[in-house]
Amino acid sequence: MKKNKLTVAQIGCGAFAEAQDFPNLTKNPKISLKWCCDISKDRAKEMAKKFNVPEVTTDFNAPINDPEVDMIKISTSHEVHLPIIEAAARNGKHIFCEKPMALEEDEAFKIISAVRKGKVKLCVDLNRRMAPSMHSLKANWLKHRANPRHQSWRYVEVERELFPEEKQAQFLVRVQDESYSYRLVHLDPMKGGGLVFGETVHWLDLACWLYAPQYPVEIQASGSARFSHCINLKFSGGDTTTILFSCGGTFDYPKELYEISSSGALFRNNFFVENEYYGVPGLDRELFPMQHDPLKNVGKEGGFSAYMKKYAERAQKTKGNIKNAAPFSVDKGHENMLNTFVEAILKDKPSPCDEMAGFMSTYLAKLAIKSIELRQALPVPLDKVVPCIP
Repeated sequence: MKKNKLTVAQIGCGAFAEAQDFPNLTKNPKISLKWCCDISKDRAKEMAKKFNVPEVTTDFNAPINDPEVDMIKISTSHEVHLPIIEAAARNGKHIFCEKPMALEEDEAFKIISAVRKGKVKLCVDLNRRMAPSMHSLKANWLKHRANPRHQSWRYVEVERELFPEEKQAQFLVRVQDESYSYRLVHLDPMKGGGLVFGETVHWLDLACWLYAPQYPVEIQASGSARFSHCINLKFSGGDTTTILFSCGGTFDYPKELYEISSSGALFRNNFFVENEYYGVPGLDRELFPMQHDPLKNVGKEGGFSAYMKKYAERAQKTKGNIKNAAPFSVDKGHENMLNTFVEAILKDKPSPCDEMAGFMSTYLAKLAIKSIELRQALPVPLDKVVPCIP
């Protein structure tokens, strides 16, 4: 490892890597990107040329065996994560892996074992937990929960002690998506595993992060593991999460909405650009910049309404053909996750989303699918929450 700098290899050079990995890796001054690896040599060459990366290969062992490489970024299809991670861990390479970490429980256990035996750090890109707006939402909610304050005009019919369930928090995740946006590989049970694995692991992880150190104790799901579904998750302290995922929506409206109702207040995140707070004195609204905003002169007021104006302007200019348009995205935490993991490696700190977090989202996704199939609630055993893996 060079002084205060990591040499990195990108393994998997698809659309996501082009949109997030390569820009974020090349932007970080503490990273030197040396390798592009992809099963398509033409694609690897294309990305190497676009982002000025010196080495190209179709064999993931080439960068893993390179003594100069300190970290690999995995953006392949899900089913090949395990062999790449095992090889990297054996060679002492730190690993930044796309979600989900694994498709099967035993794969996740093997990954945990490999990382620990190799004494390397692993980070799973369950990026919502690193979005700046979500960090602020959580901080403000926890502050209110510890010392609730209410508006002077709050209506209280009778002064009384709260019942136990009134002290619990409810976390609502509403996701509306367009099914036509998914390539069939995402729905392939051998490669993508369907949308519970391909997408909903994000929100299962986010719920675990939000409620930590509580742990999940029960899960109940309905709908389709491949497409639209609903998941209810209960935690050890009594708090709950409901995830509503619909694939029949439209990109004309933002994909994600988050709400925490707790202690006589509502905490809302509007697609990572605006937090709204209701019921807490002096806590009204927070605005957050986009990750990529080519329309800074549109919607200067910021927040959700500004995002909608920018989106409409972009759609009108591109006339629906956005493939060659300038990058346009809210800050979902991708860059923050990478930068925090780089600091964790350089300063020997904990990973922002380690192998245990990666395992938990995989395990909960498997349980959700099983719950859909059985049409019943399922327990989350404590020995599964904290497995014994030396």
